[in-house]
Amino acid sequence: MTDRQWYAVRCKPRQEFIAKHELEQQGFDVYLPIELKLRRHARRMEKVPRPFFSGYLFLHLAPTECRWTSIRSTRGAVCAVHFGALYPPIPNAVMEILRQLEDEGGYICEGEDSLSPFKPGERIVMRGGQFSGIEGVFVCRNGNERAHVLLDFLQRQVRTNVALQELKSA
Repeated sequence: MTDRQWYAVRCKPRQEFIAKHELEQQGFDVYLPIELKLRRHARRMEKVPRPFFSGYLFLHLAPTECRWTSIRSTRGAVCAVHFGALYPPIPNAVMEILRQLEDEGGYICEGEDSLSPFKPGERIVMRGGQFSGIEGVFVCRNGNERAHVLLDFLQRQVRTNVALQELKSA
């Protein structure tokens, strides 16, 4: 259908998957972009699926399907994004770009890992700045020139955001 448009729906905190399931049960065409995030727990690092846009998912609706009250009362959902009585649609081009970023597993992959000189979990040493000489673990990139790292500081690991040029492999 060419008259269908995409709309953003705000979800309750950490209930995007519940809202997706409930909206699909009601017959809505739902898109929840997912990425794999690195999570550190109990001295282990693992990749876990997380919503790419925390707190939001998308519905592909025809004008006759815009049942805002039904959407608002769905478990896990708060409401469709709106400004007064205006429910702005999201351009199809934006949604197509998101879908093009997906890998074969259906996860959003921005390609930053291939640009990064470090891999998640790799041991690094700070070579400049206030943490010079401190060792740690590379977590992930944060934009083009910054990175999240876990620094070994005072017998524990502290998460911080540093410039990529301040890092070198351990």
